[in-house]
Amino acid sequence: MDLEKFNGSTTPFITLDACDGHRAEKVLNALEAASNGDESQWSQLVKGDTLLRERLIEQGIDDPELRNSIHWDDATILFISSVELSREGRPMPIGDGKLREKIGRFPWGDGSPLNYMHEFIRPNNRRGASDSESYETIVSLLETLTQRCGPSNVEHDRYHNGHGGLNIRGFLSDDDVRKLRFALSGRSWSVTADEAIDGGMRDVSRNLIALLRAAERRNVGILLRMHS
Repeated sequence: MDLEKFNGSTTPFITLDACDGHRAEKVLNALEAASNGDESQWSQLVKGDTLLRERLIEQGIDDPELRNSIHWDDATILFISSVELSREGRPMPIGDGKLREKIGRFPWGDGSPLNYMHEFIRPNNRRGASDSESYETIVSLLETLTQRCGPSNVEHDRYHNGHGGLNIRGFLSDDDVRKLRFALSGRSWSVTADEAIDGGMRDVSRNLIALLRAAERRNVGILLRMHS
């Protein structure tokens, strides 16, 4: 797999890639254990996941069960291990080009529509307890997608500083994708009174729901990369 295929002429601030979120979580945990001196979790993962083992071998790794034999940084391993590919070995697209462009950059702050949503979303206090749970689901999954691979969770920024500028922020499983899409489609949330852009949350939520629905149709999770 050539990482350049995933960079191309990308100009958006963020990219949401199709991924196997369940595998990504296992890989992340195994890499963290290995960095602390315990490579057994990585070995067990690769031995038990035939598709992962084959992918690593295809990339020229002779002993994929041994983390110290793989001379890639953790971000590169996480990305190559979990990203979903087409039969041609290229990144599996989620949604059409226009939708990906809308999600890719937003005219506020750091350019991330996900961070914009996290900043200006609030619970709809006129709804009941079940809707309160849906609101908490939205916030929790947004934080997982944007912060799972960052210092607040793993206490370092190695996944933000991969080869070639690879910057992974987080990921969701296919189950999480469904949960987030369902929660966003409900009425558990509203917008703060000081929203920076009139109608901004409406646009962000509509585009994000459309992308999540596209991921659902492919039964894939999503992985968030940021671009400088």
